[in-house]
Amino acid sequence: MFELISRNRKVYTRDRLAFFMSFLSVIILILVYQVFLGQIQIDAIKAALNSDTASSDTIQMVNYWLISGLTTIISMTSTLGAFGVMVSDREKKLSEDFKVSPISNFKVELGYAIFAILFGIIMTMFSCIFAIGIFNGFSSLLDYSMMDYLTILGIVSLGTVLSSAIILPILAFIRTSSAFTTLSTIVGTFIGFISGVYLSIGSVGETLQQVMTWFPLTQVNALLKQVLMKESIAQVFDKAPISVVNTYKESYGVVLQNTSGEQLSNQFMLTYISIVIVALLLLHFIIKKVKK
Repeated sequence: MFELISRNRKVYTRDRLAFFMSFLSVIILILVYQVFLGQIQIDAIKAALNSDTASSDTIQMVNYWLISGLTTIISMTSTLGAFGVMVSDREKKLSEDFKVSPISNFKVELGYAIFAILFGIIMTMFSCIFAIGIFNGFSSLLDYSMMDYLTILGIVSLGTVLSSAIILPILAFIRTSSAFTTLSTIVGTFIGFISGVYLSIGSVGETLQQVMTWFPLTQVNALLKQVLMKESIAQVFDKAPISVVNTYKESYGVVLQNTSGEQLSNQFMLTYISIVIVALLLLHFIIKKVKK
């Protein structure tokens, strides 16, 4: 199994330009977030607090909101990108060679999945830490405890496993690099909108709010926001009424609500995400069995 994972890593990193571009795309996405999306939320907060200016704490809080969304997107896109090795092997008929080897198809596919998850975790954690340093200064990395970082790592790991579970049933039908490239473009855009990254959940109608709420990566995004934004929210809204704080959290997806207006607890979201992962993996195995 280790040899398979190592082989997939070598194949993926063999194209040094493509490997470098995967990091460059992260940097570009960070800059786009900083320039365009941050100011929209800052203006809304100034209006809510009846202030003409935005404090440094406000800017820092908005940056953490953006970082949470960025991290959520990259947990999906980096994991999906790593699965490109599997699609490339199919296109080049290398997967047929594995079938005549003593290695079972299950182990071969598990090797692809483990590599994609590990690569996704590394890329996502790198992006999260790098973005914190770029947005709020590298000294702000000291604002979090070791337990906070372990919590972030746990959420990121859950997000990448979820991303793999979402991707695998779709990849069962993808056999060419061109189709994979198209899928990657669609997924990156779709995830940004449906998980409340490119637009806040409070800016859409109730029906779409519920669709976004029950999409599992939106819940991963909310869990990240609660860790990254906890201290900055307390500082920005220190003297604001609790109703203003709650409205902000609900409007910007820091907390999520069901159709009855009840807040989803962290335990519920973790359980829901785990159930979705299991259901999607079962769906993948059913698709594989039917296709045989």
